[in-house]
Amino acid sequence: MKCLLPGLALLLLTSSALGARVTVPGTSVSLAVPEGFVPMPADILALKYSRGGNPPSSVYSTPGPSWAVNIAFSLRDVRLPPGSLTPAQAALERSVQATPGFRWVKRGIERVGNREWIVLKFWVNGLDQPIYNDLRATREGEGTLIVSANVTKTLYPKYVKSLDAAMSSLR
Repeated sequence: MKCLLPGLALLLLTSSALGARVTVPGTSVSLAVPEGFVPMPADILALKYSRGGNPPSSVYSTPGPSWAVNIAFSLRDVRLPPGSLTPAQAALERSVQATPGFRWVKRGIERVGNREWIVLKFWVNGLDQPIYNDLRATREGEGTLIVSANVTKTLYPKYVKSLDAAMSSLR
């Protein structure tokens, strides 16, 4: 019995509890949202994403008051060119690299589920601490679907595994 305990402890420490599978509004894409995440209310979404650009169409988050850990979905009316996603990846990379405190973790193109996704993982400066971002982009109909997960440096150790599991569950 003693030999099972380390394995059980390791399983408990590395598991990431995922909750319900949700379909991204207006798409055929779904994702298993981390347990405890809830839809962000429209008024909070508008306030939290008020800085420049178009806000996401929907966000799942840890509940208030700060709504600190998020998975956001944005369907854009920009069609990715047919063929390789590499040119689109380069354009997305250029757009995020200008952010203060930018530091790469990972970048590339991966097949997740039955789709090719641009995958960009990076850190940027937030208002009071660094923020980890996991951004994914893929073709969706005549547009581009962007799914992004983010978490502050303070909460990163607690949430990184569940965010990674959620992003890996994209179908």
